[in-house]
Amino acid sequence: MIPINSTQSALEALDHEDAGVRYHGAWWLGKHRAFEAVPKLIDCLKDEREITSSGGYPLRRQAARSLGMIRDASCVHALLETLETDDVQLHEATLRALIEIKSDQCSSSLINYLDKDIHNKPIEALIEALASLRIWQVSEKIQPFLRSDSERVVSSAASFFFCCTGDKSYLDQVVALLNHENRFVRQSAAFDLARIGTLAAAKPILAANIPNNVKMYAIRAILSDSLLKSTKRENNQEARNEEVHDSLFTTLDELTRENFAGNLLISQEVQKSTNPEQPPSSTAELISNAFKRLGSPSLMEREQGIKLLVNSPESIKGDLHNLYFSESDQDIKMGLVKAMAKLKDRIYIPALIDAVGVEIGNHCQGNIRRVAACALGDIDWIQQADHQSLTITMDKLSWTLQYPDDWGLRYSACIALEGISDARARDLLIETSEQETDPVISRRINIAIARMSKNNDP
Repeated sequence: MIPINSTQSALEALDHEDAGVRYHGAWWLGKHRAFEAVPKLIDCLKDEREITSSGGYPLRRQAARSLGMIRDASCVHALLETLETDDVQLHEATLRALIEIKSDQCSSSLINYLDKDIHNKPIEALIEALASLRIWQVSEKIQPFLRSDSERVVSSAASFFFCCTGDKSYLDQVVALLNHENRFVRQSAAFDLARIGTLAAAKPILAANIPNNVKMYAIRAILSDSLLKSTKRENNQEARNEEVHDSLFTTLDELTRENFAGNLLISQEVQKSTNPEQPPSSTAELISNAFKRLGSPSLMEREQGIKLLVNSPESIKGDLHNLYFSESDQDIKMGLVKAMAKLKDRIYIPALIDAVGVEIGNHCQGNIRRVAACALGDIDWIQQADHQSLTITMDKLSWTLQYPDDWGLRYSACIALEGISDARARDLLIETSEQETDPVISRRINIAIARMSKNNDP
């Protein structure tokens, strides 16, 4: 596998003879929003070098997804042409890309696509695209999907009609699916509510049996929509919404700090033993027992594993950072980071900084970064004075706050800098506030600055 670590190397990878290299190159260009790659990615939409046994084109699909991440409207015509192919998975990738690009050039093509009789048409993504582009003239054609056998399609259709009409009964249909027995239906409903963006959906989402990272995504989307609309509301309505905003930011802080379970919902309970558990007879046994719990499919077991480490002898607590560096299992590494976050000792700084800096390969790693960043702000820097460690930490948080891809990581940096609350932290927040475009991050920065100023007042 050739190294892909720059726009140029990723562009060159698109011409590589190996299909995996080409695919990775397309992914890298989308992840890093390389605008100069748009023409080349458009070419990839017609690439026929690799085809699956079912007749699909993986590179084409990834090129469509990457164009959606880049969000350059110049590719819209080329994306719409892919709807003429026989690859319905490519159709879905294109529809989701068009949702991200939000171009007004799509209406007639999407209406024509809706009218076509296509086997396994990605109707859920199509309805979402029609709603995001406010193509309300197809309402009569969407009506039958409210009675679909697929709950996810029903949720998309109900979301479409709520956005179109404002009728709360449609919103209630989507909210009801948050209690569905199928976790994928519950999560899909949460994503639909995130796209709707109404504050009324926040409480049901937070009460739902869905993963924390899905809750984070949905609450952030709802907050973002509400903050962007705040200047258009009446003053009395805005005052009521500000109270809700404050509550949701508090909740978002908690989710950022405690985001343990990754993209999988962990709901299994610990089996209660009839025999009392014997205390471990050695350091090795205690660590083995803790690690076994950290790797359990039960959230309660994992929390017990963290508790074992936090309450362990000083010899073990003093070695948690070395255990972190020697471990490869992501669940165990997360548990170690959580334990170090609770102990708040500056000896863990190298491990926490390493955790913040890991490349995201999955949702669990993204969660590790956020928890570790928050932990850097929880260290008692006054009692544990260490100028060199603080400088290294501030340099890492400065990078973290301005990192463009992971909004949750940047959000966690706001929390950490508020925790450190020294002059450099305040200056960094003020500097970033002047260029931050994300409404949720921007508001969280202002909250941190206001709290720091209040705490420093004589």
